[in-house]
Amino acid sequence: MSNFIEKCLSQAAAPEDIDDFIDQWHDNPGTQTLHDFLGMTRDEYAQWLTNSAALQTILKSRQSPANCAPPAPQAGPGA
Repeated sequence: MSNFIEKCLSQAAAPEDIDDFIDQWHDNPGTQTLHDFLGMTRDEYAQWLTNSAALQTILKSRQSPANCAPPAPQAGPGA
């Protein structure tokens, strides 16, 4: 099951749908924290709580090609 951030990135949800996702979590929280349910890190969630406009920044940072690129190979011993 995709989380809120993943659904926004795939355009299956819009940022303004976040309240609906929060309502879903409140209806059935299970063992997952709200920030995990939404697909945010603790820091992202804290930023969003402080400033709801941070959601756009979070989504843009997840769309960044730098975040999608595989990590650079590390040189081994003797390289």
